[in-house]
Amino acid sequence: MVASTDRRRKRGRLTLGLLAGAILVGGLLFLGSRSSLMARLVAAPVAAPAPAATVSLDFVPSAVNLAPKPVIPISVSNGRLVSVTVLGAGAQPVAGQLTASGWTPVAPLAWASPYQMRVVVANATGHKEVIQRAFATMRRPLPPLQLTTTVSPSNGQGVGEGAVVVLDFSVPIPASLQAVVQRDVLVQMSQPQPGKFLWFSDTELHWRPQHFWPVGEKVTVSGRFNGLSLGGHRVENSNFVSTFTVVDNHVTYVNALTHMALVYNNGKLIRREPVSLGRPGFPTISGILVVLFKAPSVFMNSATIGYPGLYAENVYNDVAISSDGYFMHSANWDIYDHGVANVSFGCIEQNPGDSLWFYNFSRPGDIIIVQHTGLAAGAINGEADWNIPWSQY
Repeated sequence: MVASTDRRRKRGRLTLGLLAGAILVGGLLFLGSRSSLMARLVAAPVAAPAPAATVSLDFVPSAVNLAPKPVIPISVSNGRLVSVTVLGAGAQPVAGQLTASGWTPVAPLAWASPYQMRVVVANATGHKEVIQRAFATMRRPLPPLQLTTTVSPSNGQGVGEGAVVVLDFSVPIPASLQAVVQRDVLVQMSQPQPGKFLWFSDTELHWRPQHFWPVGEKVTVSGRFNGLSLGGHRVENSNFVSTFTVVDNHVTYVNALTHMALVYNNGKLIRREPVSLGRPGFPTISGILVVLFKAPSVFMNSATIGYPGLYAENVYNDVAISSDGYFMHSANWDIYDHGVANVSFGCIEQNPGDSLWFYNFSRPGDIIIVQHTGLAAGAINGEADWNIPWSQY
């Protein structure tokens, strides 16, 4: 009994001795010396977590004005692309495909419509991230527009020193775009001087030099309108270039008190003509006017000025000095009043022979200065340009 007990005690001491060199780690039993096992545990590397996958798209959240058939680049780093879903109106999925360039719809998207894009990516461990973006397609573009510009003086024309550049547009230019259109008009001069623009209406733009043109001046007017957007239309085939030359210095002074017209050519008085201006109630306008155009015959009807029945007949040798119906013209019915009294209904009447000479002498842009009528020229095209102070033009 004693011997048997001693053997059991020895085996127990051996087992305890073995266990003394073991360490329990995470439910596993490691054998060996305590110092060597601890050293190995401390030195063992710990695996770093897989980085999150990231996605880059080529538009910002709430992007607008994408084309109906967009290609949206999708770039994934630190992971892989799992899926791309695009939802349209009513959360309806949009059929699309992934290419090397990115996601694109199978069929064009609807114009001016919102969409939601949902991109799912996963990192190396399989952890998924969801990125969502909103975008909208552009409005359906309107057909191209040709903006036709009628330029005065016309291309190649010779004019007088008072000519003003007038641009008449085929479509109205909204106030919000007038500065843009004006910016794209260039006036080049062989003898440069300051000039200013003035809009008389949404279809009519003027440019005036600070002083009368010098004789010999060559002027080039150009418009660079291609590429503009007007009312949603892209402007195409609308650029122009036009040139004119100042060939004469003609200035005529018409005095309502003396009933005379004095005609100067290059500063020299060359002709005196008796005239008759507007009678009381029908005054002629006063101010610095210019010849706008000439016509051998104009049918004049008093009904157009609100007085039917006063006159309705063809009038000859007509030189327009206003866009409002004022002319210098022949008047053989009032010859004895010319140089004596003002009896017209607003125009400047001349003797037939004088009117023919003046008609042949005159050219657009010639300066006509009318004095002492009591009615100032109005702020309208054809009257206002040289009567508006430079500081207010």
